[in-house]
Amino acid sequence: MSSGATFVGIATVGGGIAFGFHPLTTLSGTTIGVGRALVLIVAGTLTYALPLMAMAGIALLLSTVTRNSAAAVVGTLMVSILLQILGSIAALDFLEPYLLSEQFNAWQGFLREPIDWDPVIRAAWVSALYGIPAVAWAFTVFLRRDVTGG
Repeated sequence: MSSGATFVGIATVGGGIAFGFHPLTTLSGTTIGVGRALVLIVAGTLTYALPLMAMAGIALLLSTVTRNSAAAVVGTLMVSILLQILGSIAALDFLEPYLLSEQFNAWQGFLREPIDWDPVIRAAWVSALYGIPAVAWAFTVFLRRDVTGG
């Protein structure tokens, strides 16, 4: 998470140096001040981190269950691709709000005036719905494992 925050910080400062810090035009067409825009950038970054942490929980589960880091990486990638495929099938449109891959767009709610809290709140509970059981299952598997070698 700190590398993501570092990336956003460097991009914000670099963009400000290159183009100047000016008022931001939101997706709704209104203009907001620089200070508020910076706060919304931080809020959007934290919102983007929610489904990212859920994917990390899935990766942790796969790593713990398989005892293989390569299987965890490939398995997490496959889960991500599967969720994106499910989101692209027209007959399964009813699933779209509940797919983890769709929650990565929730940060855009902060760039509307007034702020659209619906996608942000949905991203929080959908990410928790994926992440918390995955981490709990990984923790349970880890507790049942003999890690002392005895």
